[in-house]
Amino acid sequence: MTNNPAGSTWKKWDLHVHTPSSLVHNYPGTNPDEAWEAFLTDLEALPPEFKAIGINDYIFIDGYERARRAKLKQGRLKNIDLLLPVIELRLDKFAGVVKKEKDGTYSQSGWNRINLHVIFDAMEPAVIQQQFLNALTPSYQLVPDSSDLKGKWNAVITRESLGELGKMIVDSAPEDKKGDYAPHLQEGFNNLCVSLEKVVDALDKPYFAGKFLIAVGKTEWANLKWDDQSIAEKRNIINQADLVFTAAANPTEYHAARKKLSESNVKATLLDCSDAHAPRNSEDKDRVGNCFTWIKADATFDGLIQAVTEFEDRVFIGDTPPKRLLVEANRTKYASKIRINRKAGSTLADPWFNVDMPLSHDLVAIIGNKGSGKSAMADIAALAGDTKNFKSFSFLKDTRFRNPRNKLAQHFVGALGWHDGSESERHLDQDPSETSVERVKYLPQSYLETLCNELGDGGSATFDTELRKIIYTHVPDEAQLGYASMDDLLGFKVAEIDGAREQVVKDISKANAEILQTERRLTPEFKQSLQEQLDAKVAELNSLEASKPAPVEDPTASDAAQEESKAATEKIQALEDELKKLRDDEKLLRDKKAAEVKRQAVLNRIAQAIANHKKVHDQFVAELAPMLAEAGADAQVSEVVELKIDTSRIDALGKAIKESIAAIDATLASQEPMGLIKRRAAAEAAMAEIKSKLGEKQRLFIIFKDQVTAWERAKADLTGSKDKLQSIEWFKAEIESLAALPAKLAELRARRVELAKTVHEQLGKTVEEYRRLYGPVQEFVKSAAQMDMHLPLDFAVRIEESDFQDQFFLHINRQSRGSFAGVDESNQLMRSLLKEVNFGDVDSTLKFLETIDDMLHFDRRESGGGRETRVADQLRRGGEPQGILDYLYGMSYLDPRYSLTFDGQEISQLSPGERGLLLLVFYLLVDKDDIPIIIDQPEENLDNQTIFKVLVKCIKAAKQRRQVIMVTHNPNLAVVCDAEQIICATRDKSTNTFNYISGGIESPAIKNIVVEILEGTEPAFKNRKRKYGL
Repeated sequence: MTNNPAGSTWKKWDLHVHTPSSLVHNYPGTNPDEAWEAFLTDLEALPPEFKAIGINDYIFIDGYERARRAKLKQGRLKNIDLLLPVIELRLDKFAGVVKKEKDGTYSQSGWNRINLHVIFDAMEPAVIQQQFLNALTPSYQLVPDSSDLKGKWNAVITRESLGELGKMIVDSAPEDKKGDYAPHLQEGFNNLCVSLEKVVDALDKPYFAGKFLIAVGKTEWANLKWDDQSIAEKRNIINQADLVFTAAANPTEYHAARKKLSESNVKATLLDCSDAHAPRNSEDKDRVGNCFTWIKADATFDGLIQAVTEFEDRVFIGDTPPKRLLVEANRTKYASKIRINRKAGSTLADPWFNVDMPLSHDLVAIIGNKGSGKSAMADIAALAGDTKNFKSFSFLKDTRFRNPRNKLAQHFVGALGWHDGSESERHLDQDPSETSVERVKYLPQSYLETLCNELGDGGSATFDTELRKIIYTHVPDEAQLGYASMDDLLGFKVAEIDGAREQVVKDISKANAEILQTERRLTPEFKQSLQEQLDAKVAELNSLEASKPAPVEDPTASDAAQEESKAATEKIQALEDELKKLRDDEKLLRDKKAAEVKRQAVLNRIAQAIANHKKVHDQFVAELAPMLAEAGADAQVSEVVELKIDTSRIDALGKAIKESIAAIDATLASQEPMGLIKRRAAAEAAMAEIKSKLGEKQRLFIIFKDQVTAWERAKADLTGSKDKLQSIEWFKAEIESLAALPAKLAELRARRVELAKTVHEQLGKTVEEYRRLYGPVQEFVKSAAQMDMHLPLDFAVRIEESDFQDQFFLHINRQSRGSFAGVDESNQLMRSLLKEVNFGDVDSTLKFLETIDDMLHFDRRESGGGRETRVADQLRRGGEPQGILDYLYGMSYLDPRYSLTFDGQEISQLSPGERGLLLLVFYLLVDKDDIPIIIDQPEENLDNQTIFKVLVKCIKAAKQRRQVIMVTHNPNLAVVCDAEQIICATRDKSTNTFNYISGGIESPAIKNIVVEILEGTEPAFKNRKRKYGL
């Protein structure tokens, strides 16, 4: 297979397999043909993930030739996509203390050699024989043991010539030692070696350019001692190689071996190979299929080269690569193909789309020139995945493919085929429904730009929502307490804090009412009004004094007159005394009733307060009961909390007061002969009768006495007392009390500040709850340092204002004189004030509150001169000072909010490129959502250095845990990110057709397109390379 449209996929590669043509093997059969049949049958029975086999028969190529012929000419090995020839040589370097015996075991020896493997591309065997093996013949050397044979043997390497060499070596040995030697052919091979330099020279030919890789045997290399004489040579041998081979018994042994290589600071591109000499059913370690190497690449030699280049990401040693396990465990979260085609029955002439393409489960890079259909595929894939960001489509919008004039979109459908075999199909002219579940995360270019702009302006509700959602995904399950969202969990955690805060806000409102009342009484106008009313009362008193009834002569002044009117006078005086007593009795009753009514009102208030408290308690009990049940507490609510309300004494008092009021009313309204009404009427009638019988002088004198009584009563009413409303003494007391108001006002304001401080403290407690929840995500971000990534990303939670300026000015009439006069001027002033305040600091916040309050009371403009102003005069029609003060000091505009800083800077302070990078890092690295993510041109506004240092690593990290699809025109992303699948988009304008071809970057066809599109053609790339001096 030269190119897989799905791109680079995980396959098992075993690059060290011996055939029955090998010098040493244990394949069953009585003859070579039977052994080969068993061998080929074994290969055909390998698990389906085995796709590439390296045929290694030491320095012989005939085993590869026979296996290749079986596949190409005889139809065998259909399950194997790639057979590679591997030549194994021994270098002229001594490995040290052990050697491999003919039975595969190791023993002590001073002559063990380092093994070198040359992996060739799948080429004709004759080319390897003629151009490589034959070229090495003059440089073969015999081991020192056979130095006496030098000059006696110098031949082209064949099985026959090596057999002759082996025979010569055995024949030269003492008779008693000859039995210790291996068969002649093997002994001849064991005594051949070649220098690394000669191998490199033989490979330095046009035939082999880009067609071979060199590997070193790890075991033999490891046996070469680290001493002063060999250390440089030992490093040189392994570091010149492309790969290192080992045959581990298990993955644990492999990883231990690789760790040792890394600790030795040498090349650690270690591959596990079976080194198979035996069939699959053998108990030998070195058997067919006993290989743990997975390579993510096309089953081609180019794929192998790509894997060596991206070794850490494309090579896995173990039972199954983690990403394969992840995909199988989440089959509904990985799209395996995309389909775009016309609807059945469409009469549209132009083809536009006819796409049915597999998708990689890793990183898919969609490339192409402008207008080639890159964003079209991204939009359609997102639509089929029910994205919530469909309003940001760049292709599927009314001005393009959904243009209502040509109605192209209504002729097409797009679909994603999921790994579980299901398919989600959508009509291209219809948006996802509001109730659909988002199966892909889509970040169109315009969406990112909008977010960046919003964040630059100070905030984004969309990003806040995303931030909270993603932070919540990092909260451990046990800490989520069963709640589905961050808002729900926080609502539970801060409910009591919010309740306490609301109560304090109510107290602030009461304090504001008292302050406003006190401020009103402190105004000069209020004092002037009192004084004017006092003056009016004094003038009224003076007038009354001046209008005292003129004296009338008492007609009873003489003895004779007195004797004459004595009886009448006594009767009148008795009646006046009685009427006075009746009036006094009535006043006492009415005063008593007023006191009782006031007591009754207080009792009613007490009863309402108790009822309110009980209602709150009942609500508390209702909330506590399920919490106790959820906590598994073995207790009833009544056992935990109990409210005792005993109103019997209050009820008795209320009853007594009610009865007292009723009795007073009955007395006052009684029509009984001895009641107040009847007695007063009788006295007044008797008085009238007596007066009617008096003489003129006596009558006038009686009238005079009545007038004096009324005058004295009026004077007493005017003078009054400090408790009698609207009297002279009351007005004097009111004016005197004004002197104490400044101190009272200062005390009220101080209390309001303390209450505001309490509100801020409650907000701080909420912040702490927020902070506990973002701890896990911060730890996750810090772990990014393990990726060697400069990622100064910090999560924070702070108290921030929201819309204060707009809401505040809804109260203010900015055409009135005052600190906030003028729309532009006040906007600028408020922006300046908000910029200076740190709402996370209580002192800074209180200073802000007092500054705004001061500006409401004084004109702080330069032209205002600090003139005192009334709050009411600066409000819009219908506005009340209480409303704006409650808003200011209640701080409902402050809330805890999660935020991000990048390199210590707030998002709003970053450049557009930095904000874009932060968002991408956020979605790629921090977001734990594992549905596919589609990004349209993430490199926009980013410099290449940032892309390479940060974004590439984030994308590589993201593709380990989710499917990533991106549209890009930046080679750093498509190439350096090592995209597993490249989709190349083109458009044929003559036929109105979008065309797409895909494959892995290792595919020569795809690689050529990548160079053409992303590097501006190969000549342009080479020109830049020369100029850079690379």
